[in-house]
Amino acid sequence: MATVVQSIEFIFITALALLSARFMRFFPTIAIQIIIGIILGSALLGLNYNSPGIKLLADLGLFAIFFQVGLDFDLTAPELESVTPARSAAAGIAASFVLVFILTLGLGNPAKSALLIALATVSTSVSVAIYSFLSMGPIEHLEAKVAVIAGLFDDLIGLTILAVLASVLSSSLAGLLSLFISLVIVISTFRIQKRLGGRSFELARKRRYLLSGLAVLVLLALWKEFGLTLAIAGFVAGAFSGPVLTKKDQRVLGRISGFLGPLFLVSLGLLVKFNRAFTFSELIAVVVLSLGLVISKFANALVLPGQLNDRILYWFSMVPRAEVAGIGLVLIAPYVSASLETEAVVAVVLTSLLIPFVISYRVKQGK
Repeated sequence: MATVVQSIEFIFITALALLSARFMRFFPTIAIQIIIGIILGSALLGLNYNSPGIKLLADLGLFAIFFQVGLDFDLTAPELESVTPARSAAAGIAASFVLVFILTLGLGNPAKSALLIALATVSTSVSVAIYSFLSMGPIEHLEAKVAVIAGLFDDLIGLTILAVLASVLSSSLAGLLSLFISLVIVISTFRIQKRLGGRSFELARKRRYLLSGLAVLVLLALWKEFGLTLAIAGFVAGAFSGPVLTKKDQRVLGRISGFLGPLFLVSLGLLVKFNRAFTFSELIAVVVLSLGLVISKFANALVLPGQLNDRILYWFSMVPRAEVAGIGLVLIAPYVSASLETEAVVAVVLTSLLIPFVISYRVKQGK
């Protein structure tokens, strides 16, 4: 019963977040939704991010965001041929690991704890950045397109690290299976997209919906069975659905995604817990870790000289990491102090909260 009540309260504050965003257009939509999740969801109602009902709704929102992106995304677009998103993702992860490890160690934490925090926070939560672009219209910026691809590679590398980490901590190899399945799916998607070459197929409505629904069900089954990340699952389902759906279908699904996406964004605010007051030293640690999480991702843009129109925009598109708090940090929580876990969670949520402001400003400056 408690789960049902929490789910209803979560849906209510998400609806409130959607309504607030309509009237506060001077404020980035994503930031409003995360803030309402923090203030109303976590502080006032004490909603639990890991509650089964809330987690299911948040997962649905994340899937919808990347499904919408995948619908109209051409992996073979000419403008993407001159960039190297895989190298960019690898550079950002390497820089993040080194810098966060050094900073966490410098804050007085044991070497093992610093290592676990660095490993758990290497991946980027590009869903926040990509939804920031979507809230301003169709994804047309090269930086956003590269961020989508780099984010998929980032997911794969991060998944590799988390799978190995989980295997070491639990003395099991089960996590490595999800990595293999993810690699096969992403590689297959790239190859099929290349063969399709951006073509579309004229099909009757029932067949369009049947094929699209089948793609969604297959990818959700793979996610449920093998631990495939929802970002990859949603994007691939959208990529396979795009060629068979009409533009009208895609507009309808885009509006549906506009209602479902905020479920994920509001849930990010629930990661911040208010069960105790922060000490001054913990606040300093949060600031230091947040800066480390932001600065390290400049490596993503540094390895793409001359390939982007706005490297700062791309840099900040690769910064948000809130999903990590629900995966990597939960995984290592039993092995680090409660204080350090809280500091890291707040830091990754803070980066996701601030980045929409930067993206919105850079996009407006570029127009």
